[in-house]
Amino acid sequence: MSIVIGKAMQLLMGMVISLNVQNSFSQQRTDTVYHIVMYGQSLMLGTGSVPLLSVQQQYNTLMFSGGIRSGYDADADYYAGLVPLTEKIVISKASGAKLGETPATGFSEEFNSLLGSAWSNTLLLSSPAQGSTSIAALTGQGIYWDRFKKDIIEASRLVFARGKKYNVPFILWNQGEKDIDGKTSADSYKNDMKWFQQKADEFIKSVTGQTNAVKILMYQTVSHNVRKAMGNPEIANAQYELAKSEANITISNTTYQLPYLKDNVHLTNVGSKWNGADHAIAAKALLIDKVNWKPIYVKGISSSKNVIVVDFHVPVPPIVFDEINVSNPGNYGFRIFNKSGKELAIKDVYIKNGDKVYISTEEEMKKGGILWYGNNGIATGALNGARGNLRDTQGDKFTIEIAGKRIRLDNWCPVFKEEIPE
Repeated sequence: MSIVIGKAMQLLMGMVISLNVQNSFSQQRTDTVYHIVMYGQSLMLGTGSVPLLSVQQQYNTLMFSGGIRSGYDADADYYAGLVPLTEKIVISKASGAKLGETPATGFSEEFNSLLGSAWSNTLLLSSPAQGSTSIAALTGQGIYWDRFKKDIIEASRLVFARGKKYNVPFILWNQGEKDIDGKTSADSYKNDMKWFQQKADEFIKSVTGQTNAVKILMYQTVSHNVRKAMGNPEIANAQYELAKSEANITISNTTYQLPYLKDNVHLTNVGSKWNGADHAIAAKALLIDKVNWKPIYVKGISSSKNVIVVDFHVPVPPIVFDEINVSNPGNYGFRIFNKSGKELAIKDVYIKNGDKVYISTEEEMKKGGILWYGNNGIATGALNGARGNLRDTQGDKFTIEIAGKRIRLDNWCPVFKEEIPE
């Protein structure tokens, strides 16, 4: 009888062990791989961003076995599997440029560090971006859209084969320089971006089965002073207006605070990694915190005689003027023009209540003028580019260490143009 009981107990234990293994496997199947697609132009490829900073993976972040850049790292086995994400240098066949540190690792490290051990899912990053390419070419039918789709299709195949769920919450968008060159109108750029978000959302949902919207996280391009259409910040302002108005499109940060290479177009290795970290903070707020994250933007403007009051949305109050990390271009980056286009002399600019900027002019301001922020400079970047000194204080909470230096991750006010209401 004891032998029968013993065998029964062994059988029961075997069933429990089997059930636990199945439950464990079932639990693994509920883990999600979040695919972050990095699209746009050369700054998403790490062009000139050398030497590499990120040669070891700190977190369980993945890339395709061939690399991060599906248009540049690709070989016959590019989509053979998924491997730990590490940056590598390749030479662009089109330009001969070195492609180095992409924003991918900066995104991965900041996103994972914000969540800590509570984060049980996995990131996958890939970049089907193409250097020196307009928004119309990137989003319309053709080789780049096909490459974008292939990244999604192949990633879904590989993730599903692992028994994981697959979701594409974001497209990171670093682009706009080619459209400055081509003098793309602001309205055309905005329409193309809205159309692309809807198109990408529809395609991705058809592959993944996800119900959450695919959101676009842009940077704001500010290198217009050195482009062919010099001094034209219309694309930067178009990106700002999209971030203000669209539910599924926003700016994670502007870029004048980042370090640029001598070409005044591409970011240094530090700037590229920093750019990725900026994207990650906005992504975490949207995906995990379920916050309708927006950059600093103008909520309203009022004026009385020679004083204009600008009321800002501030992600992390209060706003401050920072002349240490960005040089003052004059009046902290603010300029005022009347209806006829004459620039008015500014007497004083100051902050009150942590979210309002007061601007006083030498002469009385007639309503119906224009307020510009960041329409200045002669190059790109924090020293002499199109810039301003207005930022929030997010960097009191969030920093990143890059190349041995601790960097504040504040939200800097985007370049913008606003009408002063009549």
